[in-house]
Amino acid sequence: MPRASVFDQILEFGNRADPYPLYAELRRTPVSRAEDGSYVVSTYREIVALLHDPRVSSDPRNRPDYEEETDSESMPGLPPNFIQLDPPGHDRIRRLLTRHFGPPHEPDRIAAMTPDMAEIVGSLIDNLVGREEADLVDEVTYPFPVTVICRLLGVPREDTPRFRGWADTIVSAIDPTTGDFATRKRRGDQARAELGAYLGELADADRDRPGHDMLSELVTEDGAEGRLSRDELMSNAALLLIAGHETTVNLVTNGVLTLLRHPEVLHRLRRQPDLSVALRAAGAVPAQPRGSRRH
Repeated sequence: MPRASVFDQILEFGNRADPYPLYAELRRTPVSRAEDGSYVVSTYREIVALLHDPRVSSDPRNRPDYEEETDSESMPGLPPNFIQLDPPGHDRIRRLLTRHFGPPHEPDRIAAMTPDMAEIVGSLIDNLVGREEADLVDEVTYPFPVTVICRLLGVPREDTPRFRGWADTIVSAIDPTTGDFATRKRRGDQARAELGAYLGELADADRDRPGHDMLSELVTEDGAEGRLSRDELMSNAALLLIAGHETTVNLVTNGVLTLLRHPEVLHRLRRQPDLSVALRAAGAVPAQPRGSRRH
């Protein structure tokens, strides 16, 4: 049996606790070709060059072997979200989405949510008081960001729990370590369809009775570039919901794990919480290594 590639070894669960030697090995070969014909690009400089090279497309429909029914990342029946598009389509949708996040169009949107975010995370942490054990992901690092992104988009509070099942299934669908492709694709397609249908209904309601949330503003957008179509809105709102919490769950959880592995830094941070940004800048808390991008 041939030896597994470095990239495949990184995906193996047993290597997740200490992937750093494998990362170092990847950096020694910045570009390598896998057995299936795809390329593994492992270093920052090469990845940035690819991302800015107009000859490299982000749109899966431009692949020679692309078949709509076998693509595992697009929502069935909907156009690709903006990260799967090339300019000028990518730029148009990105501008329409980002204008509602902050300056200059919405300078106070995120800052105004700070008290709500403090209340949410404070309440979650209060639930752990007096207990000797807790599941950090289930009880804090997942419910916190998903509650925030749902509130930002205008998803009713009572519907927030529904997103965990959809999100977990969609993320698993693009994880090569979680079963065969056909099964992952079928489950992912079903979750995307359900999430897209829900968001479409929510957008329709917001169009008739807009509120002050981001989804309402997107469906009533009257800028120079027009509005997102209903299909574009469904596809990109689903992306925002998934991407808006998944990375934060991992970041916060791994941050806590890093502090537990470096108790001297945790002790210092408890005594001087204002040092959190300074500690990262000074390197006292080891930064996570850069990952890889596979094409």
